[in-house]
Amino acid sequence: MSVNPIRAWLNRHYPSLEHPAYVRLLWATAFSSLGSQFTVLALSVAVFTATGSVASLAGIWAVRVASRLLLQPFTGALADRWDRRRTLVGGYLLSALLSASLVLVLLEPLLVYPLVFLIQTVEGLVSPTMAAVVPSLVPKEALISANALRVVLTKITASLGPALAGLLYGLVGPIWLFIFDALTFAGVAYAVLGLPSAFSVASSRRGPSLWAEAAEGMRFAVSSQAVMMILLLSMLTSLFWRVVEIVMVPISMEVAHIGAAGLGLLYTSLTLGGVVGVATLGALKKGIPSLTWVILLNTLLAVPMLLGATFPTFLVLLVVFFISGILFDISGVATQSLLQAAVPKQFLGRVFSLVNVSLALGVLPVLGGLDPLVRGLGSAGALQVTSLAVCGLGALLYIAATVRGGYTEEKEGHSG
Repeated sequence: MSVNPIRAWLNRHYPSLEHPAYVRLLWATAFSSLGSQFTVLALSVAVFTATGSVASLAGIWAVRVASRLLLQPFTGALADRWDRRRTLVGGYLLSALLSASLVLVLLEPLLVYPLVFLIQTVEGLVSPTMAAVVPSLVPKEALISANALRVVLTKITASLGPALAGLLYGLVGPIWLFIFDALTFAGVAYAVLGLPSAFSVASSRRGPSLWAEAAEGMRFAVSSQAVMMILLLSMLTSLFWRVVEIVMVPISMEVAHIGAAGLGLLYTSLTLGGVVGVATLGALKKGIPSLTWVILLNTLLAVPMLLGATFPTFLVLLVVFFISGILFDISGVATQSLLQAAVPKQFLGRVFSLVNVSLALGVLPVLGGLDPLVRGLGSAGALQVTSLAVCGLGALLYIAATVRGGYTEEKEGHSG
């Protein structure tokens, strides 16, 4: 029987494709990601049309952050406590119901806040559970390719989704976009039902309460050098990218003079860079990255933006965003793969929930500190200072990891 050469090449360079259960889940979640893009645009336009207020859109974002900060440690404990297949099926079906319920926002815009809070809460349960099951679907050496393929498909849907959603919004209105998103969630639930039972059961050890299990997860995180440094990196990276997202608007309009169209091209370049970066990483990297390599990648994220803030011309910014896309998505895949390989399976849900909490905490300093920084230094100056701070803090973490790693090796050598 002849072998398809393209499929053989893909399987050789992306070994996770040799595992049908993972491929089934990969395509289902990619399709759901497209539906989520539809809801993001439809909900934003519908709420703004109904209220005429930018503050209402900021409120949606604030509700998402509040859900992460308040509930993520406990949803992570549930992800480690409950049967993971049932958790995913139930979570995706509940997400489908909530997405369809967004139709009610068209009747009463204030309903958007409790509905978004519930949607974010369920996502806070499903996301760490999904990250926790991947190591049960593919071997350790295929984790990089598994995470890289997921990011590639997510980037593609992120590129196509908003444009397609904008077109469909004008043709059929928001109701059908919400319903499509609900159907994609139901499709993922169906895909999970067909997965093997090997990954289904989570930890057999249960604390006396959910609080105790959440506290146990935090104690584990504090005791692990790799987890603690990744949590700090996540907070730092989140802070940095929120600053970039905010200050690039005035930089584009008032400094580089490229307008909204130019800013859109910069983010397109960012997306393309991410696709190129993770596709290359997935094809070339088979082992699990080291902690120092992950720290270095996350630290280098700030270097291109420092260059862009110093020389804010369209061509320079275009290249900067492309390189930043490569570094950002490679570092994300490397970070997730390292956690999946290094953290015991009974703690994976709680650790990935703590990563989400760190991402939310990274936003908080931006809310109060960025405005005075921009007023004093200008938008480009604020980005320069932030980039330098990230480089400096990242360098300290790299030195700490290197010194700690050398100390551990020396200790093990003496004990041997």
